[in-house]
Amino acid sequence: MNCSLKVQDIKTNNMRIIVLASGSTGNGYLLSSENETLIIEAGVKLSRVKKALHFNMSTIAGCITTHRHKDHSGYIKEYMGAGITVLANSDVFNAHSIPLNDWRVKVIQEGHGYKMGNFKILPIPAYHDVPCHAFLIDHPRSGMVLFMTDTFMSEHTFPGLNHIIIEANFADDILEENIRNGSVHPSMRPRLMQTHMEISTTINVLKANDLTNVINIVLSHLSSGNSDEERFIREVREATGKLVFAAKKGMELDFSINPY
Repeated sequence: MNCSLKVQDIKTNNMRIIVLASGSTGNGYLLSSENETLIIEAGVKLSRVKKALHFNMSTIAGCITTHRHKDHSGYIKEYMGAGITVLANSDVFNAHSIPLNDWRVKVIQEGHGYKMGNFKILPIPAYHDVPCHAFLIDHPRSGMVLFMTDTFMSEHTFPGLNHIIIEANFADDILEENIRNGSVHPSMRPRLMQTHMEISTTINVLKANDLTNVINIVLSHLSSGNSDEERFIREVREATGKLVFAAKKGMELDFSINPY
C-alpha cells in the first residue's frame, strides 16, 4: 500500500516532513511549515535544500546534526556559509575544523534544551561508534517529534510523542544470509550490531513508549542490502497499530499535530 502523500494533499499551513535522502549515501530532512523550517542532518548539498524550499531560504530556523559521519554532516560548512546556524556535538565541529566560537555554532551541552525559531530541541545521547545524539523536537504545529538514527539502542522513553522518525537499518536474519552467501563480510556483523538499530530493536524501542498520540512512524536509514522495506513496514505496523512509512528521497508527509 502506498501511504505517501503528495505535496498538494498537505495544507500549506501544516507542518510537513520532507525527505531529501535517507541512507548511507546521505541523510537530510526538512521539518517545514509555510513560515518555518528546521533542517535535520547536513548530509546533502545545500542546493537540494534550496530546491525543496522553492529557494525561500528565509524560512530556515537552523540545522541539527546527529554526528560527524559524512552522510550526516558532510555539507555542514556549506550550510554555515549560507548563514545557517548548526546545533551539533563538539565532535562534529572538530571533525570539520570549525571553530567552536563561530557565531553559527551551537555546541550541544548534555541536559540542555535549545530553541531555533519556534522549534524547541532536546538532544538525547545515542549509541554509535562516534559521539551521537537523537533529538526531541517540539513545535506548536507538529507537537513532539522524535528523531533517532545511527544508534543500536535507546535507554530512554519519551512521553507525549506525536511523530517518530527512527532507524530500522537491518534485520539479523537477512544479514546472516548475506554473510553465508558471501555478499557481506563476516566482520560487518559485530560492527552493525554495535552501531545501528536492528528491526526487532526498533520495534522494542517503539513499544516501550506510549504511542497513544503518535500519528506517523517513519523508518529511516534502511540498509540497501540488509533490510526489507515492505517487511519492516508490515512488522512495525502490526506491532504498533500506527501509520508506518519508510523514508525515501522525495517523500513528503503531513507532520501536523492535527493533520486532518
